[in-house]
Amino acid sequence: MTWKIGSLAGIVLLGTVAVARLLQDPDTGTASWDAARSAGFASYLLLWASMVTGMAVHLRFRAAGGPLTVLLELHRVTSVLALSFVAAHVLGLLVDPVVRFSMLDAVAPFTSDYRPLQVGAGTIAEWLLVAVLATTATAARLPYAAWRRVHFLSFPCFALALVHGITSGTSTGNTLALSLYTATAAALAAMLVVRVAGRGWVTVGAA
Repeated sequence: MTWKIGSLAGIVLLGTVAVARLLQDPDTGTASWDAARSAGFASYLLLWASMVTGMAVHLRFRAAGGPLTVLLELHRVTSVLALSFVAAHVLGLLVDPVVRFSMLDAVAPFTSDYRPLQVGAGTIAEWLLVAVLATTATAARLPYAAWRRVHFLSFPCFALALVHGITSGTSTGNTLALSLYTATAAALAAMLVVRVAGRGWVTVGAA
């Protein structure tokens, strides 16, 4: 069900970006660029939600005493949706008439003429997310230790996505965007401290 939701969302998002590009004015329209920016920011927030819910599952946190399976499914759905929005983000850049973003830039880090280091960080984060989700989809056929090691790539994935979002986008100087980046990073760092310290710290909301 999770993959079906992600696939459907991806198809809808990609179709929306394509239609926006076809309907916009070829010289002055900004629909594809706006779609790319919005999808990129949404993918970051979904990745953050996936990280938070994933660590909450590890800590056996049950909000309002609910079943852990609900939180686990939320973790899976947000992860897959994050990738769907990444795809829409990349497509928006590829079809935008101003950016001149190539397919090579989308798959190979540090090849972009525009802020290569910052864009490259996003490209690496993109591939790390693909690797994590690919091993999750095939987890039943993988040794647990191998799956766990790859799953830890979620942390550098988020860090690189954060750097990419702050340094490569046109929202860098936007107070609201910077506030959201700061708040989400701080919340995740706090949860990481609790995760490293151990599950015994978490009592609030436990069943």
